Amino acid sequence: MLGLPTETVEDMQGIAELSEKVAEVYYDTVPKEQRHGKVQVTASTSFFVPKPFTPFQWAPMCTKEQFLERASIVNHRMKEMLNKKSLRYNWHEADVTVLEGVLARGDRRVAAVIEEAYRQGAIYDSWSEYFNNDIWMKAFETCGVDIDFYTTRERSLDEVFPWEFYRRGCDEGFLETRVGERTGGNGNAELPDALFGMWCP
Repeated sequence: MLGLPTETVEDMQGIAELSEKVAEVYYDTVPKEQRHGKVQVTASTSFFVPKPFTPFQWAPMCTKEQFLERASIVNHRMKEMLNKKSLRYNWHEADVTVLEGVLARGDRRVAAVIEEAYRQGAIYDSWSEYFNNDIWMKAFETCGVDIDFYTTRERSLDEVFPWEFYRRGCDEGFLETRVGERTGGNGNAELPDALFGMWCP
């Protein structure tokens, strides 16, 4: 996965380096006479989408351009590997990820966008060959809905979310308390160190 809040360039490059290690193990352990051509190691990454009911719900997500930049870093490192001909790298569509980000933390205003996109022909969008990002962008524009409000904006810990009427399955304030513990209790949604392994028990 790419785009996590604590991510570093070394983390991204590590995807290529781990793929290289897998290829090395094959070439180091399988005798030449037993090989059936080159080994093929395929690494695939999705892009991070913050979800409700997790400490990630306050975190901003990357822009399309930032996602593609991260994928480019991995892809470039792949091409530097000794066994690059044995490595393949795929990544999720950034346009789809941004839309997923809106739908994941959207409110009732997004319902109008979904209806408008449907009326404009967005029906089988789970299949990439049918997905048309232009239809969705036009729908957001027609409905006056700002994509960045739902995706790249950092939330404060006291923001009221549209999903808060659901029963969380954990004590009230659990996520906020855990985030506060790891950020020094300052209420800052600067979440990186507070995010991992803190789902509702």
